[in-house]
Amino acid sequence: MRITEELIEVAEDSGEERALEPPPDKTVARISYEILIENPYRYTEKEFFHELHIVRRNKTDLKIETYDIRRSPLLKDFGWGFHRNKEGRLALVAVESDKYQELQKSIKRTRAYRKSRR
Repeated sequence: MRITEELIEVAEDSGEERALEPPPDKTVARISYEILIENPYRYTEKEFFHELHIVRRNKTDLKIETYDIRRSPLLKDFGWGFHRNKEGRLALVAVESDKYQELQKSIKRTRAYRKSRR
């Protein structure tokens, strides 16, 4: 299966113009941030959800195979985009960065889900 390189952009209604580090509380946003900042391009989407929920949160009763990266609080509330490389592995990209701007012009773009319904 061929994977298309992709930028998953911040949510349209995010309102963030700069990427923010989530507060230190061990929320899904904070743990997600730690995983991807410490391990850029290590995890595919499914591997990321496994690391986040099963390994780090010890939540074994979740149906992570149905999860969608476009719902991430990092995309909705903290000004981070996700770059999925040609191998399908994820890394964080700050919305204000040159890299984010370059990726917007050069690869497939997908928007995160909105924070709220219209």
